[in-house]
Amino acid sequence: MSELDLGLKVASRRLLWRMGYTTRLDVPLRSVAMADAPSGQRGRRSSEPEAYTDLDVLGYTIAGGFHVQSAIVDCKTSSKGSTNRMFWVRGVADFFSADTAYMVREKDLTNAARQLTSRLKISALTSSEVTRLEELHPCDLALDAEPLSWLFQPDKATTVLRAFSGLDKRLKPLADYREFTYWVTEPYRNPMQLVEELTAVAELLDPRIPQHLALVLDCSWLYLLSLSHTVESMRATHIADPDRGLQEHLFGGPAGLREKQGLAQLLETIKANGALPDQVHVSLLPDYFPRLRELAVRILSRPDTVLPALRMLELTTSVTALGKRIEKPEDMGGLYEEVAAKRAADVVGFLVGTAGLDNGFRARARSLLLGEPLS
Repeated sequence: MSELDLGLKVASRRLLWRMGYTTRLDVPLRSVAMADAPSGQRGRRSSEPEAYTDLDVLGYTIAGGFHVQSAIVDCKTSSKGSTNRMFWVRGVADFFSADTAYMVREKDLTNAARQLTSRLKISALTSSEVTRLEELHPCDLALDAEPLSWLFQPDKATTVLRAFSGLDKRLKPLADYREFTYWVTEPYRNPMQLVEELTAVAELLDPRIPQHLALVLDCSWLYLLSLSHTVESMRATHIADPDRGLQEHLFGGPAGLREKQGLAQLLETIKANGALPDQVHVSLLPDYFPRLRELAVRILSRPDTVLPALRMLELTTSVTALGKRIEKPEDMGGLYEEVAAKRAADVVGFLVGTAGLDNGFRARARSLLLGEPLS
């Protein structure tokens, strides 16, 4: 990744912020590790995941009716090969079900690429056009002042990206999940899968280590994003029955829920006959389901708080990864909203309590987001 590439990325990130998105840089896409092929079976016998491609900038926003919208941006310094790249961008946009796609180049694109923009529904921009487009999206936030400006500075973005690469090797499963697996997993699986990933490494995470705190804050951003998809589904299917709506979403729809219910009943019968130990959990729902339902209902009741909560988690993750801190919430450059900050803190608190993390993570998150003093 060249320095100029990174400059285009943070400029594109800034544009998306002006447009009302929360963002993420450098999202690599790869396959999930599979078991080795049986002996004698044709094909490569490897459990190593295969890299697909990578995405430069990913943005999410919440539209009317709690519709989660996304945007992707492909950034390259050279316009060489931009015609073929247009089709690549269209494919990645479809993979993410992105509502908007941009291709940003330092210099002008070829005429052939320009002709494809309307057919492929991709906005093609040069770096100067990104600046011009920014001017068309006035923003009340202090994007040029610290700490918000750190999100749009190449050196700070590099530091944040590298902060997660030097983690304890024992944290690799969680690091791989947040970096890779989360993005290729069916969205309905992530609300339970992320809890499992955090629970597996809970004893290794220390809230006094800035990288660990940044990791938990970033996982909270991912979790709130997953809950946004969850609430969108609940709102569309069972607005008057959030319990049923949440269950159907967690298991991939009504058919998936019925299948899991049948399996749970079978296991309960087997357990009742003494064929399974008493400590084996055979219930359909995890023990934390009531707390998850309560959190989902809170989010459902105030959809206007989700985007600012995501943005505050994005900012506090970066600030913490930089080894800095926000002294008081009002220093967030106009980003702070009390109810949204509470929702962000609720997500952190849910993960801390459900995954068995050190309570210091909750205390430090509330200090950053709500200005509560650390005891």
